[in-house]
Amino acid sequence: MPTLQYNPEKSRTAVASQSTGWLLGGIGMAVPLILFALVWSYYAVNVPKWDDHALRAFLYNFDQETTLSGKIYQLFRQHNEHRIVYDRFVALLDYQLFGKLNFRHLMAIGNLSLVGLLLVFATVCRREGRSVTLVIPIALFLFNLSHWENMFWGMAALQNFSVVLWVILTFFLLIYANRLGLAIASATLATLTSGNGLLVWPIGLVLLALLPNEGLPFRPGNSTRSKAFLPLVSWLLSAVVVLGLYFADYEKPAGNPPLRGTVGDLLKGWLAFTGAAAEALPLKSSLRASILLGGAMTLVTIGLVGWQIVRNRQAISRTIQQRLRAHSGTSTQSIPPLTLFFWGCALFLLGTAAVVAWTRTGFGLDLIITSRYKIYSLTLLSVLYLLVALVVGKRIRPVVVAGGLAGSFVFAWCAYLTFLDDSIWFRNWQLTNQFNWTYTTSRPVAALDSITRHYSNSAPAFYDSSLGAIYGAPQRSVIPLTLTKAPFGYIAQTNAETDLNGLMGKGLTRNAGTYILLRSSRRSYLVPVWQNQQSLRQAHFLPQRLFSNGFKADIWLNSLVAGTYQLFILQVTDNKPATVYPTNQLVTSVGQATDIKKNW
Repeated sequence: MPTLQYNPEKSRTAVASQSTGWLLGGIGMAVPLILFALVWSYYAVNVPKWDDHALRAFLYNFDQETTLSGKIYQLFRQHNEHRIVYDRFVALLDYQLFGKLNFRHLMAIGNLSLVGLLLVFATVCRREGRSVTLVIPIALFLFNLSHWENMFWGMAALQNFSVVLWVILTFFLLIYANRLGLAIASATLATLTSGNGLLVWPIGLVLLALLPNEGLPFRPGNSTRSKAFLPLVSWLLSAVVVLGLYFADYEKPAGNPPLRGTVGDLLKGWLAFTGAAAEALPLKSSLRASILLGGAMTLVTIGLVGWQIVRNRQAISRTIQQRLRAHSGTSTQSIPPLTLFFWGCALFLLGTAAVVAWTRTGFGLDLIITSRYKIYSLTLLSVLYLLVALVVGKRIRPVVVAGGLAGSFVFAWCAYLTFLDDSIWFRNWQLTNQFNWTYTTSRPVAALDSITRHYSNSAPAFYDSSLGAIYGAPQRSVIPLTLTKAPFGYIAQTNAETDLNGLMGKGLTRNAGTYILLRSSRRSYLVPVWQNQQSLRQAHFLPQRLFSNGFKADIWLNSLVAGTYQLFILQVTDNKPATVYPTNQLVTSVGQATDIKKNW
């Protein structure tokens, strides 16, 4: 019989090659990750947005409960259509560890889910015998400012990023790791993180049914029909328990749009959601570009799945027959793990797109491509690239990888430029909101309630050293401001020389900026602005040339206490006193709007 001979030189070469691949891949993946972390650290502030307040309310309600069952109820209590147990647990843990709830911590943990997602893709790449350098374009797709809303919003980062990680990790554990118990735990986390995590159970069931018997976690010596179906039964029982907990006392949330739109609107919403990544590109119509890209990605995904089904039809048939006959012998054919992994990811991502289109299209198609949903479009883009890079031949693979690197780099650069103004505005929006709920009288005296002070600290803000100017006499020089009537109130605009965050030739600073100041006899409000900017082409794709003089701002009258307000422009400059300029404009509010119906 022929014998296997050990070749130490060849072995060392293979190990060295693998080590070099990991080193180069690690460096390549680390660069976009580090840039993402630096930008996040620079702009993130410890200020709650919308549902973040619900996490603080949860801590209060949790502390008020005196029984274990009451505390568990607060953890599992419905939030809109979701059970956000994971979000609440992280918030509770953060509060217990640090004594205060810090929303930057929640953002950081949520953003780390992107790192976990990248590691899953890198591990798939290694399991397929390829270098992790193939995954560098995926790092560029995942780590950029397309996610500006999620990355700077505590609860959204925990929910929208983490659910994608748990679901795709579940598929990996089922297909590549043969860890049924861990897969069930990951699927449970997905369900208790976001509503679309429910999709993991039917998709996982299909994947389990298509796995060959010898590839299942349970490997009996003498196969029987009951043991062959044991993984499926375990999965089904787990699904029943988790879904039972999810839908216990479930009530349809109020506030969803009564009309879903036409079939055409739903189709556009589905495609726009899938192709939402296109908003980062310098194109005239972001919605149209998203629909077109989503259509192309959907057709490619469905086409690839169809082609794989046809190609593996015999393996599918034999796997099903093998399971039905409880035969545990080695099959002559089986469905490749990469194929099953791709099917699982595709079903989840396109399924989520369909669910969001069905439930959110009534709010308007523009909402479909909002930043908080970009993770699904970019994940599908990453999965499509990974599949192609892994299955093409050796001759074509360098071309695919080079194209992926070039395309993902251009995309990431465009995303940072396109969404820089949104990131700056969002930071300023959070800080001005903090001012508006902190200073509620005509004097610069903080008026936070005791519960808010007990559970979280206020973030340091630009206005801390500018209260004298905000409540003092304005300058005499007038800055012209144009008011245009809008459904929500007014759009304020000016082309006067203003500078948002020092971007116009003075270096990137986060504390300087321009704001609208509204004053009445009862109180003052601050409103953030969007600095005017050129197109990416006019700016030659350079951040220092992106912004120009002037700004626009939305003034929502229903967010103001009833009264007549004078409008001023507040200029905050580093190392100089803040300045207030009059505009000779007035607006009148009839009072604040009633809150929308919610179950939290």
